[in-house]
Amino acid sequence: MKIAYCIPSMYNPGGMERVLTQKVNYLSSVYNYDITILTTEQNGKPFYFPLNKEINKIDFNLNFDDHYQKNIFVKTFIHLKKLKEYKNRLEHFLKMNNINLCVSLCGKEIDFLTSLKDSSIKIAELHFAKNYRKQFIMSIKNGLFWKSIGVFRSKQFEHNTKKLHKLVVLTKSDEQEWKKTHSNIAQIYNPCSISTPLYSTLENKRAIAIGRLDAQKGFDYLIESWALVAKRFPDWTLDIFGKGEQKEMFDKMIIENQLENIIFLKGVTNDVQKEFLDASLCVMTSRYEGFGLVLLEAMTCGVPCVSFDCEFGPNEIIKDDHNGFLVPVANVKLLADKICLLIENRKLRINMGNKAKESANKFNLNSIMTEWNGLFENALKKSNSSTFKEKKR
Repeated sequence: MKIAYCIPSMYNPGGMERVLTQKVNYLSSVYNYDITILTTEQNGKPFYFPLNKEINKIDFNLNFDDHYQKNIFVKTFIHLKKLKEYKNRLEHFLKMNNINLCVSLCGKEIDFLTSLKDSSIKIAELHFAKNYRKQFIMSIKNGLFWKSIGVFRSKQFEHNTKKLHKLVVLTKSDEQEWKKTHSNIAQIYNPCSISTPLYSTLENKRAIAIGRLDAQKGFDYLIESWALVAKRFPDWTLDIFGKGEQKEMFDKMIIENQLENIIFLKGVTNDVQKEFLDASLCVMTSRYEGFGLVLLEAMTCGVPCVSFDCEFGPNEIIKDDHNGFLVPVANVKLLADKICLLIENRKLRINMGNKAKESANKFNLNSIMTEWNGLFENALKKSNSSTFKEKKR
């Protein structure tokens, strides 16, 4: 089976890139799939996560991000021109290489994918919530105009995904929401990207958070909350791993709250497993999520988590007051209270950590990839059956 995956780039250490690398390596080595990863924004940079040598890599080098700082008219003109070029080049590649399945991770190609005139089956996997386009715009822009733009972009996305063979979403909540408008929905969880028999000792006075330093991940809430935690437990530290455009803002917040010796922005880590095994709790303060992979990674290491109960994902990973805590989004005070409860109660911390480890087992790689393989095989069988019926006519 020949599969082409479309994703903007693979040089970032993000959850989507990590999971895709894990999945294609598995499909290549276990099921012997012939896989190509197609990018538009790689710009000659190396892939952050190592790929099996059998996997092909092609960058169309379109660089959609280059024109985003221009005025809206110039930006629209250049964007449409590049989108047309992308469509032509992707269609040509799929035809020339006899690709069986084209899988989009909902980049620019999602706007034209089902209109391509080739024989590949079109599937998309969505790593964000249904209205993520609106959520993204509203997290960086305010006002009725931008809200309207967000609503339009979300409706546009809905329209462009209805003709796909399958739109694969990450959570049961997503599945129910999408089934209100679509008949082609499948749900498959992300696999946990790490696997270890080890447990954190939960003795280090250290909490961690991992994610891009942007509006979505809500680290402004986390810093505000930790200022309350630090008043009660000044000997505990918080390490935030990630990079992004809001680093300067977070640096300023840390200084303003006199937390320079307590909260540390650590940049990117190449070994998340080691960091979790050295931590005693994990905090996630996202305004919205597609899943919440960082929670799974922490739980796999036996680390209890405190998370905002954002849409979507956390409440399908964490059972509140059982293997972690869920807190309403933006409730900084309650977040601090739950963190403090785990800090001061070692027995509770260990109990929740053990339950977290148990809960993470259902997201193991073998089980998840069996579901993906079944979806791909069924799609190909259905396509071959339809082609056979067309020929008989």
